[in-house]
Amino acid sequence: MSVTVTNQPIDNATVLQSKLYQAAKRDPERRFHALYDKLYLPYILQRAWELVRANQGAAGIDGQTLTAIEEAGVPQFLAGIATSLREQTYRPTPVRRVAIPKGDGKTRPLGIPIVRDRVVQAAAKLVLEPIFEADFEGTPSFGFRPELGAREALDHVREQSRRGFRWVVDADAERFFDTLDHDLLMTALRRRISDGPLLRLIHRWLKAGYVADATHHDTDQGSPQGGVLSPLLANVYLHAFDQGLRREKTFVGRLTRYADDFVIQCGTQAHAEQALAWSRAFLGRLGLGLHPEKTRVVRDDQGFDFLGFHHRRVRMPPGGSRAGKESHGVMRWPSQKAERRFRERVRTIVGPPGYLQANWNDCMRRLARFLRGWGQYYRCGESQRVFGSLDHYVIGRVARSRARASRYGAGHRRLRWEECARRLGQWPQMPTLARLTAAPQPLHRSLAKARWRAV
Repeated sequence: MSVTVTNQPIDNATVLQSKLYQAAKRDPERRFHALYDKLYLPYILQRAWELVRANQGAAGIDGQTLTAIEEAGVPQFLAGIATSLREQTYRPTPVRRVAIPKGDGKTRPLGIPIVRDRVVQAAAKLVLEPIFEADFEGTPSFGFRPELGAREALDHVREQSRRGFRWVVDADAERFFDTLDHDLLMTALRRRISDGPLLRLIHRWLKAGYVADATHHDTDQGSPQGGVLSPLLANVYLHAFDQGLRREKTFVGRLTRYADDFVIQCGTQAHAEQALAWSRAFLGRLGLGLHPEKTRVVRDDQGFDFLGFHHRRVRMPPGGSRAGKESHGVMRWPSQKAERRFRERVRTIVGPPGYLQANWNDCMRRLARFLRGWGQYYRCGESQRVFGSLDHYVIGRVARSRARASRYGAGHRRLRWEECARRLGQWPQMPTLARLTAAPQPLHRSLAKARWRAV
């Protein structure tokens, strides 16, 4: 393949991002003052629209959908945004708040901005991300960053356990996105940004409020989960935590942070206890707290959960060279919470007997799509035994539903679910984790590629 084909042309947005990144990398103390006018550059707004369109998403409180904007004309839509930004008449709209279920039976608030606000936030992220990435590089922060993700965070945890850091601070930040302090966040942003109009714009997003049950609510703290810019703001806010732990001399600990979820691995129990006390005090100064029931210090051979996996140092089974010995570092497999959510999702997809019978092909497609995505994430650990157990559940659930919906009486023999399960297990098109993850698959990591690093 020729170089012309493999080396894609560098667009103007990437060139701008590269210049910002290189300038921030050269001078860690530099504060950027001319950024607001970059938001309404045509190629920045076009890239922002492409990112929002690719992410899809529901409509905000104005009911305007992505499809409606495309039908009316994207160039006109972006031109209107550019004009309002240039004239500084743009004002954010309150987000539409909905509640999404959590694994513990509670709900998590999700804020859905209108499409216009999502595009402007995406434009701001395109401009701000290269600047702050220059500071984030080399830190133990893995969440919502270019070319990093959960896989790298999980590998980092395993690597630290192999180095002998066996005591773990298993911590859970309580209601982070709801309690984030606006003043402290703006102070963290001002360390790198001195552009007044851009800072005022971010402040207006934070104060825009939300609408729930047809009632407007002000927001004195927090950043809405669902906002395009919120993950970057979260990393900016917690960057002081990353730096503080690196400078701390009273204990030795290795931090792995994914947004507001983190673990600290230490060599001794005393250091782990000190790390927990330090974390509680430092986060308290940031206006944050640790969940009292979900935060603990534990040895890695007792196990801990992080990013959907259960991590544990185990005794190796008989038959190998290390039989009876401890594993070299922690091993990981889907946590019980992840398994419980898996079963709940399968029950929802399969539905009642009558639904499955009438929508067999659609159910099988949806089930295969879910299993493929779930298996792609969890296959990176020692998950084979859990996969087998969950496959047994999937086949059993489908078999019971089919058996209950089968005809019987008046010449028809009632189908036993055990017989149905045996047939489904032999059916080559039956979606299972074992079948969908057996063959080598391309690694769809959904990680943004920061081409501006290499320009």
